[in-house]
Amino acid sequence: MDRISSYNVARKFEKRTLLILINAVAGLSIFFFGYDQGVMGGVNGNRHYASTMGFGTWNERRGVVDIHHPLLQGGIIAVYYLPGTLFGAFLGGWFGDRYGRINTIAAASVWAIVGASLQSSATNAEFMFCARVLNGIGTGILNAITPVWATETASHTSRGQFVAIEFTLNIFGVVVAYWIE
Repeated sequence: MDRISSYNVARKFEKRTLLILINAVAGLSIFFFGYDQGVMGGVNGNRHYASTMGFGTWNERRGVVDIHHPLLQGGIIAVYYLPGTLFGAFLGGWFGDRYGRINTIAAASVWAIVGASLQSSATNAEFMFCARVLNGIGTGILNAITPVWATETASHTSRGQFVAIEFTLNIFGVVVAYWIE
């Protein structure tokens, strides 16, 4: 324990409290993955977004976005998952083994925040494609490493419970995004 730095949470919390904190962080990570999925579902129907990305225009008479380039619209969504989160998941396992779970989660969180910021500032489809891939990589790393971290620290009797809670939080993230919309 002497080798653990003084700012490490393992020095301040023990057993059940530490486990709850670890799973809260892991759950929050998975929650935001679901939240991102839900937000993009809502954003796709926004008239300003469709116009800015160039895949649709607003139909005043019908009150909906007319999609003129569905492949572009779908591509913006799909690029987050493939290659973004898929590559990130493979990268996450390697980073987690090499640099440790906590360092990997910290780096991936910063990566995902930068990716989300780039998505928010995207002014055209090309910019959005790049931002979605970058955010997808960060999210893929988080989704590969946080459930592993949570289950490694949990007792054998509660592992299944924590994994079930994490992925329930994924769905809850989608629900919250839809509710806010």
